[in-house]
Amino acid sequence: MEANELEVLVPPTVELTIAGETLTLAPLKVGQLPAFLRAAGPILSKLSAPEIDWLALLGMRGDDLLTALAIVAGKPRVWVDELAADEAILLAAKVLEVNADFFTRTVLPQLDGLFPQGLIGGQPIPEPAGSTPSSG
Repeated sequence: MEANELEVLVPPTVELTIAGETLTLAPLKVGQLPAFLRAAGPILSKLSAPEIDWLALLGMRGDDLLTALAIVAGKPRVWVDELAADEAILLAAKVLEVNADFFTRTVLPQLDGLFPQGLIGGQPIPEPAGSTPSSG
């Protein structure tokens, strides 16, 4: 069995030191999924963008993002709330890295068509301040 095949079967973990603690981030466990999907559902489509504007995402859906990070990190929400912005963004990026296969192959295809285009929970998805629709 090649290394790439093994990584698909047993996705790698990532160790990350944040706020003086070393966290081992692993792919989401089935027991984490209900709470994670409730928290992250409104932002998952934004997380699939090639370039993520973390500050805009924090401004628009910060509570959802921080709750999702707490679930994945196995930490209380208050711990995540106390992180410096750069630490929270690093944690979010690493969570995406560790769970990329799960998000792209499982979650996002399921979300397509779950919500009408441009709506989350029946509410319009706000655009970041200063953004303009593309004409192309």
